[in-house]
Amino acid sequence: MASGDSGQGMTHGTIAGMLLSDLILGRPNEWASLCDPRRVSLRAKPMEGIRQGECRRRALQYIKEFITRGDVSSEADIPRGEGRVVRHGLHKVAAYCDDDGAMHIHSALCTHLKRVVQWNSAEKSWDCPCHGSRFDPYGKVLNGPAIIDLEPVEE
Repeated sequence: MASGDSGQGMTHGTIAGMLLSDLILGRPNEWASLCDPRRVSLRAKPMEGIRQGECRRRALQYIKEFITRGDVSSEADIPRGEGRVVRHGLHKVAAYCDDDGAMHIHSALCTHLKRVVQWNSAEKSWDCPCHGSRFDPYGKVLNGPAIIDLEPVEE
């Protein structure tokens, strides 16, 4: 059995199929030790090993998401079939303009760990840069770890 793919099932499923068939037939497989649930895992470094500069950089990056402007100044600047992050006062919203020109507005905060999502024009989705959660243009969860849709914003 193979599980725990965290939204990477297309890749991990292929690897699992090759690995499991090799294990059943007794053939060597280069991924066997990497995927073995009994493998020895690396322990996290003690807190004194974490560089202060790295912690500060990550904190500033997180804060920057909340204090910067949006991708555009208003919803009127969003082309049909596209989405953009827009600042609404103290909050950022994920605004999507559908092909008919109707606007769909949700909180831009990922429901997993509250990072600001980004519009992915190629996939037509809202993607979270933190852990890879993805939402469709209307805020519905496509991939986790988020399990809750983006919060709708009433105008």
